[in-house]
Amino acid sequence: MTKQQRLRPAYARTRSGRWWHRLMVLLVLSLVIAGVWGGLAWYQSRQAAVVSGFNVRGVAVSQTDGYLDFAALQNNGLKFAYLHATQGASYSDDYFASNYDRIAGTDMGVGVVHVFSFSSSAAAQAAYFEKMVGDDIGDLPIAIQVQYYGNYSAKTVDVQKAQAKLRALVYKLTNYYNRQCVVWSSPTVAKRLVKPVITKTPLWYDTTNTHHRAARIMFMHYSSRVVYRQNGTRQEFAGLVFNGSSQRFTKLRADPWF
Repeated sequence: MTKQQRLRPAYARTRSGRWWHRLMVLLVLSLVIAGVWGGLAWYQSRQAAVVSGFNVRGVAVSQTDGYLDFAALQNNGLKFAYLHATQGASYSDDYFASNYDRIAGTDMGVGVVHVFSFSSSAAAQAAYFEKMVGDDIGDLPIAIQVQYYGNYSAKTVDVQKAQAKLRALVYKLTNYYNRQCVVWSSPTVAKRLVKPVITKTPLWYDTTNTHHRAARIMFMHYSSRVVYRQNGTRQEFAGLVFNGSSQRFTKLRADPWF
């Protein structure tokens, strides 16, 4: 006698398959959420470690940041801001003047940034900076940002010409304003273009390795995604730290040659 086979209804098999599909989808979503959450927690922990011990924090801003409420940024605990002003001998930041006027209504320290050009002469860059910025240089050292761009790379830049031009620009702005400059670059660019010819001017590094730096490193740009609230929204900024105590920063504002 043949044993009768018991068959499950087709709808039962379909329903079981749907449940397995839903379970797998939920499992994958849980793993993705856990991964994102873990990555965010790691990033926040890493960033906290980078700025730990630095009580004087600030931001660098430009026209790409839009309209800024500096009073709100000050309420976030920021102590200073560097405002992008000029680049080379023909470009200026559209928001520099309005940013400067608004930050003057706060107690924040103020600095201005000129972006160095490999193609323009030091004389032309200094003259353009003086024309566009005038006396609105704040109370911090004048920043000269040196970075590769466009067709100018580590392989194509004429090192000796760039060094001579940068040295001349630092000299011209320092003497015209009777204010020391600070040269902003990556450690690699500083080693190749800055430090061989500029031996005493303070430096500003792009780096997350913020601790145990030499006193010559005045500022550090540690992230371009630091979030602060202003105008009722959360916005990302270029985050900066001052490599020194609050007392030393106060003395620097009082005397930018300090």
